[in-house]
Amino acid sequence: MKNLWLSFLLVLLASLSLQAEVRLPRLISNGMVLQRDMTARVWGWANPGERVTVTFMGSSASASTGADSLWQVGIAVPGAGGPYQMTISGDNRIVLEDILIGDVWVCSGQSNMELSMSRVAPAYPEDIAGADFPAIRQFYVPRHYNFKVPQADVASGDWVKATPETVPAFSAVAFYFGRELHRKTGVPIGLINASLGGSPSEAWLSEEALQAFPHYLEEAMRFRDDSLIANIEKKDNQRREAWYANLDALDRGR
Repeated sequence: MKNLWLSFLLVLLASLSLQAEVRLPRLISNGMVLQRDMTARVWGWANPGERVTVTFMGSSASASTGADSLWQVGIAVPGAGGPYQMTISGDNRIVLEDILIGDVWVCSGQSNMELSMSRVAPAYPEDIAGADFPAIRQFYVPRHYNFKVPQADVASGDWVKATPETVPAFSAVAFYFGRELHRKTGVPIGLINASLGGSPSEAWLSEEALQAFPHYLEEAMRFRDDSLIANIEKKDNQRREAWYANLDALDRGR
């Protein structure tokens, strides 16, 4: 019984320790590219009331965590350069490495932006083989929808350097755009790939912006119904399965 209570206490203490740790969103991570000549917003989560300090290039900014466990600070970012370190300190300490300062671009849109370098490899194999650009980095935003609230973080994602091994997963439009800019300006380039084939333009608007378009706002509000979404997905799956079944039935080679 004593061992059981000891085990319970250790698990409880470990749980409390995890809750107290400062946590960052995936976007703020090793290898990130910060926009030059502006104030960068750095944010994360910690225990309510916990004091968090961010130090970057000799400057520091502090904030107290709110009741919602969220904290944020602004850090002055100078001209292009790197690599640098950033330290985030609270009840624990996080050190981010290999940070570059340059120009950051959000690369969003439909399938023309989503199209990866692997899809154009047969036409441009030399561009993939010669993709040695450690100062060009992509952060891929994973596909995930939420019609109820804006997402404070994403489930996965890292800042990835452009190399022959990694560039096949880059957006082709974003890579060629970034490479051209990097060659002309000589500064690091960050590419945030937030694209989804077939997505309508209104899907990229905030709820506030949709106020000017009542029809689309009403549609967005309807999609907050989980049962409606489940029904739509079910019917989509049924249509897809029926399409493949019909394709197989017409295949004389089967």
